Amino acid sequence: MQPADVARSLSAQWPCRQSQAKQLASLLHPRIPSAPTLVVHGVSATCKSTILRGVLQTLEVPHAFVRSSECITARHLLTKILWNTLDALGQRDKWEQYGKGRCEHVSMLAVLLEECLAARDENKRGKFVLVLDEIDRQREAPPTLLSALARLGDIVPSLSVVLVLSSSPRPLFLQNAAVPHIHFPPYTRKEAIDIMLSFPTPVIENLPDDVTTRVYPHFVATVYDTLVGPTAGSIPTYRSICQRLWSSFVAPVVQGEAPPGGNAEWDFTRLLVRNRALFRHQGEAALVHRIVTEDASPSVSAPASSLTLQKPSTISAAASALPHLPYFSTLILTSAYLASHTPQRLDTIFFSKFSSSSLSARNKRAHHRRRLKVLSQAQAEDRAAAADDPSTPRKGKRTKTRITKSTLSSAFATSSATTSAVCGAAGITGPSTILSARPFPLERLLAIYHAVDPNPPENPINTPAVADQIYAELATLRRLRLVVPASGHVGFASTGPGNTSADAGEKWCVNVSGDWIGELAKGIGVEVGEWLAGGLD
Repeated sequence: MQPADVARSLSAQWPCRQSQAKQLASLLHPRIPSAPTLVVHGVSATCKSTILRGVLQTLEVPHAFVRSSECITARHLLTKILWNTLDALGQRDKWEQYGKGRCEHVSMLAVLLEECLAARDENKRGKFVLVLDEIDRQREAPPTLLSALARLGDIVPSLSVVLVLSSSPRPLFLQNAAVPHIHFPPYTRKEAIDIMLSFPTPVIENLPDDVTTRVYPHFVATVYDTLVGPTAGSIPTYRSICQRLWSSFVAPVVQGEAPPGGNAEWDFTRLLVRNRALFRHQGEAALVHRIVTEDASPSVSAPASSLTLQKPSTISAAASALPHLPYFSTLILTSAYLASHTPQRLDTIFFSKFSSSSLSARNKRAHHRRRLKVLSQAQAEDRAAAADDPSTPRKGKRTKTRITKSTLSSAFATSSATTSAVCGAAGITGPSTILSARPFPLERLLAIYHAVDPNPPENPINTPAVADQIYAELATLRRLRLVVPASGHVGFASTGPGNTSADAGEKWCVNVSGDWIGELAKGIGVEVGEWLAGGLD
């Protein structure tokens, strides 16, 4: 298929991008030598990734897509590139032959990619395209990462690397000249309106077809001029606003109201005057991004009379309820909570693989919980006594325990909250069982995940590593602000500007309350109090 034919076939589904599709088809055609590196740039929601994927699928070129925004570290990005390449080549079952599915450096990635492409059959050896989508949004990326990835096409034979950027690249940002660039400009007003009119019109009962044909094009143009254009909105946002406001805009026609001024029928001008407040209130509200929709909120759906009959505690609890997460995300978030609220020196006692299932390990955990609780209660009583009697001397002989002072000071932080893991258990609330959230490295999160997993694999040796899946879920939790990076720690100083894979010093911290974590963990069969110091007894 010629590049012009590819562009025409894609323009029917994605209009106003025929020129860019023709350029991509010319540079990535399987029978034409391609440049080792190609840069595709443009602002968000300009159909860059969609057109690029459509061109590759139409030309039937073997390719692998990697979304950099889903990778939380540089090492995670390199590992995801390797796994997606194995999936595209149908070699995922042979992951043990290529570094056992792990990749630490860009130089190692080049060697593994060359081995993967060389292991293909003779009839399948040809061009392979590696697409790095949103590569400029890679988190914690060193300055040399982008230029190092751009050199993969020069090192590995029959490999073309496509870098998709959401911002305008600076001159020579890859430290290499003569790199082809394809620009996806924002949609103009005419293009955006044409794209909206190419979609099917929202169907509304009891609305005549002639009214839809006359009014809907003017309505789409008005929505763009009042809401989408001034806010630089995207096509998906534009379409959602039109679908949301169209039923309210034509409500007078559907309900059979008489038009003003003694006219026989409604036209666009009269409907616009009638709904002049619609674009100001509901239209602006449609531009606000929400995780939970307004319809799911009990305060919006429930009538005011029913809310007045409820107790204030019930209303506040219902309003603060958060949506539940899938099983894997819940397990990752629970492990992150335990890593933040358990002292690292107690990991051997609480999360040891060799003794976590034995009776002695459970006795050790119960003993340390009781010991920590007694010591914390004693400290609280001493502080209360010292506050009541200022003349009481503060110095005295300390009781020798197995827990050091640094462990206690880090484990019990004075606060007004309650321990989250126990979920309101009796006798465990108060400052004596407060555990402040501390940052934790990713290696510790992985270890705790394997320790608390209620459904471990039967044969972990022959099971592929789950680190890539855990990193993807952790990236999703970060976008939801449930887990956040702990910035400002000493560990970041170990990451040099020229290191393309070092993320060992990166630390994270949980950003949610423990009551919700305890309820979520119970739904997957994990009792947080059994793994948390001070959680039980």
